[in-house]
Order: sequence, then structure tokens, then C-alpha cells
Amino acid sequence: MDVLTDVLNALELTGWISARRELTPPWRYDFAASQDMIFHLLGSGSGYLSFADDPTPLRVEGGSVLLFPFGNAHSICDELTSPLKQVLHVDYDGQREYQGFASAPDESKMSVLCGAFHLERPGAFPMLSSLPKVIYIPAEQGCTVPGFAEIVHLIAREAATPRLGTQVMLRRLTELLFIHVIRAWVEQQSASSQGWVAALRDPSISTALGLIHQSPEQRWTVEELAEAVALSRSVFSARFTQLVGEPPITYLTRWRMSRATRLLRDNIGVEKIAELLGYESAVAFHKAFKREVGMTPARYRKLG
Repeated sequence: MDVLTDVLNALELTGWISARRELTPPWRYDFAASQDMIFHLLGSGSGYLSFADDPTPLRVEGGSVLLFPFGNAHSICDELTSPLKQVLHVDYDGQREYQGFASAPDESKMSVLCGAFHLERPGAFPMLSSLPKVIYIPAEQGCTVPGFAEIVHLIAREAATPRLGTQVMLRRLTELLFIHVIRAWVEQQSASSQGWVAALRDPSISTALGLIHQSPEQRWTVEELAEAVALSRSVFSARFTQLVGEPPITYLTRWRMSRATRLLRDNIGVEKIAELLGYESAVAFHKAFKREVGMTPARYRKLG
């Protein structure tokens, strides 16, 4: 099983473009910390990205994509000495329409598209916790990834010349962009990487993850998973915990709860969900769900 595909499909992520700005030098914008992921698509030109807790700015080029998985506060400027223009807040608001701030054509300007991704339960996915505070996909790398540059160009074109249905187009395209960014970031990582990337590349651990994702209803034990990947219980448990960030059975439970939340939103009955996820009874599932999610299945279903 392609575990990354399964995780990305389960994220139930929604994307949104907040604004397009054309920036005339000198400029600097500070972005406040956000409860959602923030992203920027940079047009022509170049600039610098910096964080308050990091004295070393990152040079960023036009055509690149920046993703801030944890919504960290940051600054973008054309030159490090440029004055502050504005402090911006980018929090997902699917009801607010996209805004374009256009002006007369000028080759010295950089166009920037700003947006956000929203996740209902980001803490349910260990993969996300292993991401860095910023993922930077340079334009030259994007051009080498099939489909990446095309998605970026489609978003930029749709945002620059709004038409009927632009709001829907931008939402759908940004969701595709997220998948492309994560895939490109995974491909950036070296063979010595730790965390989720290393887990996906490790034959034994990736196989165990595939078994959990393919058959969450099976009442897996650590011994059974270890045997399935031809490792001793102790070696398997230690390696899984180190790479994935939590023990095998903890991961299994969290993955079941992720599946459960989707089934509840689809109005599947609690008894059926318990059966699909390998719980011996609806009562056992009810207790596990409340312990992991913090509320009963019925309340979760009601809140939507």
C-alpha cells in the first residue's frame, strides 16, 4: 500500500487563496503566526525570508513555493534593510473571497499569492509533526517534478485574471498544490533523513505501516507486526517508535480514530464503525474514541 497516498487522502485538507499582491521595492511584510498552514507563491523577482528566532535569512527566488506547516510567524522582504509595509494575518476563511491588489505593470515588482490550508485534526497525523517550519520548493526543482510547475502556473493565471468560478478553481488547485509540495519535499530529503521520510524508506517499517493502513480492522499486536516484517519484537518496536514518532499500537489507534471521524461524518452507524475498525463491540469503540478524541462519537457527529 502507498502509505503516503493514504495519509494525504485522510487529511481532509481545504485550501484557500487570501490575496494576490504586487510588491514595489522597497517592501517588507511581516506575517503573524497562524493557527493554519500558510503558503506563498512567489512571482518574478527575488527576496528574503526570515524568522524572528533565526538570524540567517533564506534567499528566495521568483517561481518558488513556500509552505509553513505550523503557521510560524515570518517576514518576507526584497532587501534586508527594507522598511516594514504591513503586518498581515493569514488564517483560513473559506467564506471570504479572494482579493487581488493589482497596480500598473512594473518589472521591478514581485507578485505574491498568499493563502492557507486548514486541517480539522492536524494532531492526528504523525507525518505532519515531522515537517520543518518551512518547506521551500525552488522554481528549478519544481520544474523537474512532473506536474508541479503546471499547477503553480495555473494558480497564478487564475488569480491574475479572475473569471466565473475562480473561487472554486483556486480552492481545488491549492489542494493539489499541497500534495505536490509534500511529494517534492519528500524527494528533497537525503538518505540519512529521520522521521516519517525515513519510515517510508525503511523496508520493514514501511511494510508495517502498509499493513496497518490496509487492514486497520485487524487486531494487530506488536509481535504480529514484527513477525510480518521479519524482525524481533524489541528491534521492530524500537525502530518503529524512533522513525514514526510513537509506538506501533499507539499509531494503530490514532489511525483508527482518523478513519472513525470520516465514517462518523458519513453517517455510518457506531456499531458498523466498531466492526470496520476491529473493536469487539460498540462500547469498546465508544470508550476508545472518547479517550483519543476527547468527546463521544455522538457529539463528534453532531458537531460535524
